[in-house]
Amino acid sequence: MSNIDKQALREAAEKATPGNWHRSSSRFNGITATPFSLCGEEVMLAHTVEKRDAEFIAAANPATMLALLDENLQLQREKDAIEAVALA
Repeated sequence: MSNIDKQALREAAEKATPGNWHRSSSRFNGITATPFSLCGEEVMLAHTVEKRDAEFIAAANPATMLALLDENLQLQREKDAIEAVALA
């Protein structure tokens, strides 16, 4: 069993700014909501020195995290059901 607090992660993902997250070429660290001129809407930008870090942060957006948590929960339920039958 991992030490990841999945409920805290779920709550953080649900509170996070929704929408598309994109990598920015800025050299400053942080995540900023900013108007994006190409689509005319506000988007989240991950600013970091390392492009690979910014790409990961953008990929690990709330929708992705919630989907992973839902999948994990479903797999845990299936595992518990199989164990219950096997141990009966």
